[in-house]
Amino acid sequence: MKTRILLSLILIPLLAFFVFFNNPAPFIGFVLLLGMVAVNEVYGMLDKINMSSYRSSGILFTLLVLVFSARINYLSNPAALLMLAMAFFIMLLFFIVIFTRNTDNFQKIMNTVFPVIYIAGLGSFTIHLRLMESGYYWIFLLFLYTFVYDGGAYFAGSFFGKNKLIPEISPGKSIEGCLGGVLINVLVVVIIKYTYLPKDILGPNTLIHLIILAVLLSIAGQAGDLAASVIKRFCGVKNSSNLLPEMGGVLDKIDSTLFNAPVMFFYITYITKLF
Repeated sequence: MKTRILLSLILIPLLAFFVFFNNPAPFIGFVLLLGMVAVNEVYGMLDKINMSSYRSSGILFTLLVLVFSARINYLSNPAALLMLAMAFFIMLLFFIVIFTRNTDNFQKIMNTVFPVIYIAGLGSFTIHLRLMESGYYWIFLLFLYTFVYDGGAYFAGSFFGKNKLIPEISPGKSIEGCLGGVLINVLVVVIIKYTYLPKDILGPNTLIHLIILAVLLSIAGQAGDLAASVIKRFCGVKNSSNLLPEMGGVLDKIDSTLFNAPVMFFYITYITKLF
């Protein structure tokens, strides 16, 4: 517990620096680092069940996808991410077949491609949120929604949890905890709206949009956590790695954010324009 507290005292101010620094470059660099570490953790988990991959190629392509995605305007071309993923798959398949002359590597290729799409594909939306107008507010809200829900669900589940959510995947989560997390998320964002955020950051219906986002990101973040739990259970591990003592690995810390980032991006980009 002491180690966890000490790490939190170090990591929280560091994260705040990357979020609120006026120039987005440090935050983008931070995302690149986390992306490469997280995708390496996925390859490490797959290795434990003898599902080999082209790890070095996957880490390199994770870096390239994140770097190039920062130069693509998702606002004008939302299909760019899919195009990048398809291009990666085609190039990897082509070069492996050509240079190895072995057509039996399809499973290994799939083991390489999936982590890149999962980590780099979803993670790239954090970069685009930061590059939007008022980007540091969006990243602040992204982490606020994610962390408040996690904490709220944990405490609500500890006191009121009776009915398990999906015990086969994550036995510690309860329906009451999830509902409590959503409620606490809504309450916190209402307070933040009137104490910190610009008045009409999402237009005249800012409060309504923030409440809807609180609900959507609570659900999406929970789905992201469960998705990572599925991968860890499949690989027979408790944490994605032991990089952070008593806290697991990078993927354990960003799994909810990976699902929340694209939901938040597309909501801000398109849904807020409707009302």
